[in-house]
Amino acid sequence: MFTKKNLVMLAVVLIAGAALLIAGESVKVQGLVGVTTNAEGVITAVTLTAQDGVVYNVTLDEQGLKLGTDMADKNVEVEGAVVDNDGQNWITVQSYTQEQE
Repeated sequence: MFTKKNLVMLAVVLIAGAALLIAGESVKVQGLVGVTTNAEGVITAVTLTAQDGVVYNVTLDEQGLKLGTDMADKNVEVEGAVVDNDGQNWITVQSYTQEQE
């Protein structure tokens, strides 16, 4: 069940994601998907660790959550909008494909 607090947090994430998509530069990044969940198994964070070691925080919009759900602990190529926010890289996923092992 969604609480008022969860709905507000979701709205903030979606608005921030839209802003990142508008402002970001579209790039392709290859790397490993990492997922963090809470005690109930709900995804709370998704990261993409690029082959060069750069870590991208994934915007938790519909595509970002789908990436985390479908590709946890897998190597992927993500196309998306990237921005630097206070020294952290954020990527808003536009599309992704699983890389061959």
